[in-house]
Amino acid sequence: MKHVTANTTLLHAETSDPIALTRIYNSKVNLAIWDRPLNNLLQAYSRSLCTSHQQLQIKFCGNLTAIEKNLQLELPDNTGKQDFIDDVVLLVDMFSELFEMGNVGLRLAVLTKAMCPRFHVDNVPVRLLTTYYGAATEWVDNQHTWRDERGRVEVSDLARIQSLQAGQVSLFKGETWIGNKGKGVVHRSPVADTNNPRCVLTLDCV
Repeated sequence: MKHVTANTTLLHAETSDPIALTRIYNSKVNLAIWDRPLNNLLQAYSRSLCTSHQQLQIKFCGNLTAIEKNLQLELPDNTGKQDFIDDVVLLVDMFSELFEMGNVGLRLAVLTKAMCPRFHVDNVPVRLLTTYYGAATEWVDNQHTWRDERGRVEVSDLARIQSLQAGQVSLFKGETWIGNKGKGVVHRSPVADTNNPRCVLTLDCV
């Protein structure tokens, strides 16, 4: 099998200021991270989802107003629900403004198994990922990866695996971002089970 290294080393930008997310437009950056803590209500509500609603799967595409209404209907009542919805809506608003979209594709799920256990790249322009509860996404800088001619990915040094933290908001540049073919962020889902669930939000361009 023929292997090739990723054709460039790109940077990741991380700061506690949400302006970090705008760095995704820098051609030398393929991962932008807003490092932020989750307040107690957000932590408590996302924990309640993971302990009592492990079948939760919300998939919806729409504008900001439609997404908020859908979350009000789909999410269970508990302390912190409105704060949780407000936070998701904030991220949807930021995502839609940053990429000038009227509609956003949303997926909010409690995961009890690894959704994407193998290292891979996303065949999208860009994706927002944030973990509200549990272990967060693992990623590797391109210089420590190999890709074959079919786009499959291997990590050359497992010690180079890095992990996001719950609460951090990340933008992963994918393969179809203009000029980014062969340079999408290599990442995977961490281990999860019924005793170690995760609450994860993803937003996509539509």
